[in-house]
Amino acid sequence: MDDTPLVLAMPRRELFRIHGFTQRVEPGILTSILEDGWYASPEAIAADSDSKEVRIGVLMRRPDGAGASQYLVSEDGILLHVSPIPPESAKFGEGLVALRRFAQALGEALLRHGDCRIELVGYCNEDALAECRRCFLLIYRLTAAADVPAPEGMSWVSKSALIGLALDPVSALVTEAAV
Repeated sequence: MDDTPLVLAMPRRELFRIHGFTQRVEPGILTSILEDGWYASPEAIAADSDSKEVRIGVLMRRPDGAGASQYLVSEDGILLHVSPIPPESAKFGEGLVALRRFAQALGEALLRHGDCRIELVGYCNEDALAECRRCFLLIYRLTAAADVPAPEGMSWVSKSALIGLALDPVSALVTEAAV
């Protein structure tokens, strides 16, 4: 028996018109994920030129008390915290509700704090970027309370300070439009 964990995949056909990060949420993309998606090993998905892995990306923010927002960034410059979507995500419900709740659970687990708000803010599909070539990202923004501390190895950074940070390529791609 193969112990390779399974992850969510979708057909590429709906993705050819999306390049980079977009905030325009198209029902056709979501329908393709929900109705035509399947679970397979990452290796099988990578070997199939007609499919792409679907992952969740979560941007985490909190109010700074002065009416602006701070964003959670790791010491390695990771602003967009990305995770594969395993079959176990179905325990959060069905369809888009399950994906949203799964994204929320990921963010709340990283922060070790519950009761956060979450919203879908867009998609990322960028074959020119090696880090994104094999996956399609559903990007969510999680909003935590102002007093939530940063986990070890991370810090809350103002939007204006993000410009001067060396972010990983995927985070840099979505930062300007999503924060």
